[in-house]
Amino acid sequence: MDGKIVIITGSNSGVGKHTAIELAKRGAHVILACRDRKRTEKALKEICKLSGSNNVEIEIVDLASLKSIQECAKRLRGRLSKLDVLINNAGVMMASEKSADGYEMHFAVNHLGHFLLTNLLLDLMKNAPSARIINVSSISHAFLNITINWDDINFTKPYWKFNAYSHSKLANILFTNELARRLQNTNITTNSLHPGLVRTEVIRNILGHYQIILNTLILLLTPIWYCLIKSPEQGAQTSIYLASDRRLDHVTGKYFKECKECSSSKTSLDQQAAKRLWKLSEEMTHLDDALKYVRNN
Repeated sequence: MDGKIVIITGSNSGVGKHTAIELAKRGAHVILACRDRKRTEKALKEICKLSGSNNVEIEIVDLASLKSIQECAKRLRGRLSKLDVLINNAGVMMASEKSADGYEMHFAVNHLGHFLLTNLLLDLMKNAPSARIINVSSISHAFLNITINWDDINFTKPYWKFNAYSHSKLANILFTNELARRLQNTNITTNSLHPGLVRTEVIRNILGHYQIILNTLILLLTPIWYCLIKSPEQGAQTSIYLASDRRLDHVTGKYFKECKECSSSKTSLDQQAAKRLWKLSEEMTHLDDALKYVRNN
């Protein structure tokens, strides 16, 4: 990874943080793209110490705000000559509020934010000898026969938060597949992955909603829990693999778990749904206007 520039969203904790540590160890110039400056500055010190690298920096971005994403992309385009790897790792779960732009929070952060950021940074990636886009999805995309909620994309009717999360994770894979199709015969590949069920802040957020019941269950099931639930270091392995393994130079539009290519749900392979989602995402993020803004020096 020597000389490669890597941007990782949501990299001040959990899987993203450990992905950053390992890629920095391997010589990459790592940019931590996160929302909370104080927490990210603390993470930066830890990442530099654990990786032995000082080639790590911070870029502040709020993926729940289209304006923040545009400003971040414009800054990056102004100071970077290329981008080798973009890891869209950040995610929210069990969120109830709306985004700054009035969108359902899971769909806004987990899908729309990364859709916009990726498209605004593609010009930089085209300047690299070869580039990779990695989208962190989840096995939950296949739960309960989830499909894109075309008639109520913002979940204005009462809904189960986990349903909205799974909906956004399905969107991650559909986005990956359509992006791969659009980038055929270019220097850029894109793949998605399931990191496993990981002991991260996302999981702690879930526990917060059902704390008393789950505290009791965890005490009873701790041995099983620790067999099934991965550490953040373990959860980062597939992201690291997709970012760095040379055997994947020409692999694109695939879904991985446990560092192996595998099958995603039948719904996630629907090409018409992927194209429809792309068009909808363009409209919701005002992509054409955003591109004009970041390209205007």
